[in-house]
Amino acid sequence: MPLLSIIIPVYNSEKTIGRSLESLNKMFYESKKLAEVVVVDDGSTDKSMEIVTTKKNALSPLSIDIITQENKGTGAARNFGLKKCKGIWIFFLDADDELAFDPIPYLKKSPDASSLGFSVQYYKGSKYKKSKLPVFINLKNHLDVLTAQNAFTASSIIFKKDLIQSPFDAAFLYLEDWSFWIMNPLIFEKMKIFSSETSAIIHAQGGNKSTNYIMGGKYRKIVADKILTNLGGRLTHKQKNNLLIQSQIGMIMQEKKIPLKTFLLFPCDAVLYSKLVIFFILRKKFAKLDIYGDY
Repeated sequence: MPLLSIIIPVYNSEKTIGRSLESLNKMFYESKKLAEVVVVDDGSTDKSMEIVTTKKNALSPLSIDIITQENKGTGAARNFGLKKCKGIWIFFLDADDELAFDPIPYLKKSPDASSLGFSVQYYKGSKYKKSKLPVFINLKNHLDVLTAQNAFTASSIIFKKDLIQSPFDAAFLYLEDWSFWIMNPLIFEKMKIFSSETSAIIHAQGGNKSTNYIMGGKYRKIVADKILTNLGGRLTHKQKNNLLIQSQIGMIMQEKKIPLKTFLLFPCDAVLYSKLVIFFILRKKFAKLDIYGDY
């Protein structure tokens, strides 16, 4: 049984998947023997899988398995990878991002942890934009933190597979990781933080910024509303208000009007409330700005 499974969903990523696979060589030779990589082809129609096949030998002794499904989105691809992988620990890496370190030594010295949190760095092109530090979460503060923000990218946490209670919601095309963290509290039961270590380099792609912003808003509302419905009876008044505010920020991002009573949702997270005000004031400008992981 591998110590670590690295799951990489791939959909038409011929321009970036080679770089992502090459980054796995940051793992030491002995570490590669303890890991597997599961590449999930999410119905690609380009040369992505040809590139993966070509790169496999250069990653030896790292095991590379390719599994294929019809195009269903990132959440469904990760679920398929989770179903097929054999590792004790799980790490998600997107096909346009890079592994920045060797995770195996951290797993060896943290056998009793439920998850390990690391920093990530955001780049646009070759330019560094910012770093995002990990947030410490435990079972007590889990919903307080995660209703107020999507505290992690998928590649900033390594966690134990047997702690998964709910799969990714395949209906979410954006922010599927936010829902996943919320619905799997046991991942954070014994979390350890390594703020000084960077796990991944996140590359912001140059797609249609305005369209992505609006879609991000659409799914911010969809995810917040669904979590509110699913967990309503377990949420405190503050946590419910956090999700209501998240939903209304999603409306602003879609350039839709929100009711003034949104600004009376107390108690709520203070930082989230400040985001609500800023999004509202700058609603005409935000779609044109470079925003990285602002959830």
